[in-house]
Amino acid sequence: MDLVIDGKWLYYPQSGKVLTDGRIVIEGNKIAYSGPRQGEGSNKKAGHEYYNFEKGLIIPGLVNAHTHIPMTLQRGISENKPLQTWLEHIWSIEPHLVPKDAYWGAMLGIAEMVASGTVGFNDQYFYSDQIAHAVHETGVKAILAPSIFFAGNPEASSMEEAFNHAKNVHTKWNGDNNRLWIAFGPHAPYTVEKEWFQAIADEARERETTIHTHLNETEYEVGESERAHSVRPVEWMEQIGVLDTINSAAHCVHLSQSEYDLLRKYNVNVLHCPKSNAKIGTGFADTPRLLKEDVNVCLATDGQASNNKLDMFEEMSFEALIHKAVYKDPTVVTSTEVVRMATCNAHSLFPKDVYSGTLLKDTSADLVVLDLDSPGTTPIIDPVSHLCYAIGRENVVMTVIDGSIVYQEGKFLTLDVKRVQDEAQRITNRLLETTNAN
Repeated sequence: MDLVIDGKWLYYPQSGKVLTDGRIVIEGNKIAYSGPRQGEGSNKKAGHEYYNFEKGLIIPGLVNAHTHIPMTLQRGISENKPLQTWLEHIWSIEPHLVPKDAYWGAMLGIAEMVASGTVGFNDQYFYSDQIAHAVHETGVKAILAPSIFFAGNPEASSMEEAFNHAKNVHTKWNGDNNRLWIAFGPHAPYTVEKEWFQAIADEARERETTIHTHLNETEYEVGESERAHSVRPVEWMEQIGVLDTINSAAHCVHLSQSEYDLLRKYNVNVLHCPKSNAKIGTGFADTPRLLKEDVNVCLATDGQASNNKLDMFEEMSFEALIHKAVYKDPTVVTSTEVVRMATCNAHSLFPKDVYSGTLLKDTSADLVVLDLDSPGTTPIIDPVSHLCYAIGRENVVMTVIDGSIVYQEGKFLTLDVKRVQDEAQRITNRLLETTNAN
């Protein structure tokens, strides 16, 4: 599909630049032109679909950097519990999931995301083969890391079986349409033993992929690592020789100076989930410190059972506010830095040239159009400020992924949203009936 999209503002988060009266020209799946409407190369060509958003703000498509996407089916299922209790409840429910459940849960999550401007996600969960089918059908981008552990795992009764599932998913789906990539997902150091972590890391190196895991989410977890191994979790990952394969480390709430140094040394992406961490009561990753330590931070929602929403605009707003309160300093974590966490910082989660988060020429055409013609976004003084403090997912009027429109003015172009919602409700009703009966 070839497109010409005019907007009142174009925002380039990498540089922080805002361009007034801008134009994006898309040819195939690439941005062929990005700049002023009258610039060289900006001419509309025969066959291009043309859209003009008079009060539209065009930004790169958002990336949700840490999800458990079929957990849409468990939205609101376990509330007001500390993490360990919450996990025990969730792990009692998940064994009752069947493969098709994960497919419909993933479809529901994808619908929620594309309607709120998210073009890609970085997932760690069970039944990745079914999630992959949903990604393939809907046109979104994803890195899927099949969960490798067996507490509550509905598709594996041993580590060996879970690991084999992950390898099979990688063989089948890695590189699909240059939108879907497969990593490995050992759940966490406290659920995966040393020898298995090392075996998974060796396989990741052999297949030239990476690891997505949970690190340092709770003080309890850190204390257990110190008792069991005499070192903290990130230090343990280096000590056993696997940190070089960890591309995605979710949470990283409780870190020592040594761990900041290791995350920087090994170029580990920290997947920051502020709302989820707040809800579970685990604290917050210190993103001002992470940025100061030159560690890349990507923003995420986590699963819907610990957040309830896959809304990256709400996540940006929360992230922009919490550290100002904690530090008692309104200058920390600027709007520009927060938008980068949800866009261009996520480029390193994907293979090269799959996603840039920049709106620049010759990059993948992944973008979102926001309509600022609303009471809640008037007056328009600083569109970037609005991204963190005024805009919501209700302002999304178009989501484009790889040059294709997947969501427009409330319409889902790659999925039947009514059927998805009906199937998801039916599955959740069954899960509740089954678990209550037990």
